Amino acid sequence: MPKKEEQRIGGACYVGLESMLELGRLSCALERAPFPLFAFKHKDDVRIAAQADLYMGTPIFYYFDNGSVDEFLAYRTTGEGEEVQLVNSANNASYLYAPVIRVQKMPQPLLEKEGFPERFMSVEVENIPSLVKIGAYKTLFEEPPLPLFTFKGGKGRVVGTFARIDDYEEASIFFYASVSDEPLGFLRYSYDRITETMYVKKTDEPGYHYIKVVRLAGPHPLVEF
Repeated sequence: MPKKEEQRIGGACYVGLESMLELGRLSCALERAPFPLFAFKHKDDVRIAAQADLYMGTPIFYYFDNGSVDEFLAYRTTGEGEEVQLVNSANNASYLYAPVIRVQKMPQPLLEKEGFPERFMSVEVENIPSLVKIGAYKTLFEEPPLPLFTFKGGKGRVVGTFARIDDYEEASIFFYASVSDEPLGFLRYSYDRITETMYVKKTDEPGYHYIKVVRLAGPHPLVEF
């Protein structure tokens, strides 16, 4: 008999990313270990996706469609910013490597689902420092900070993160702030100067903490305003 969790899965949510760089940042940056990536044929491309969340029994995958795929996605930060590429081997210690698992055919419960009756509740916070406090709270338990997602919304952009208010996924909330500027790859912050939080391209300046910002190709399909 199928497990209860398996019975609940009736399709997956696939959220497009702006570029391969966004996928590399999401799956590798600031993580204890890179996320595994799943690659499978999608129309004329190869869809490369990472499962990064689960809501109301729906797995949430973030993906980028590419013309080809390789064995690993290599990611690193440099003096100028970030680099990402698909490679055959994980032999350069200066990179982080997300393994790519080639899937012949995704099982029915993990195929892309159209339309979602359940959506994350949305809560708008006053400013980016308030959002940082939500994204950074897991670091108190020596866990990676929550990623921030950004996409066009209203007259500017939305920057937000998904956080649970208790141990149940059904209690997840999308906390967000409306901004007029263009977010870069990371938010740099300090607990001593939280109001001086700013966007940066790299994470090598000592004395600060960082949260990654991931750009979506469009509005998140599970977010309701």
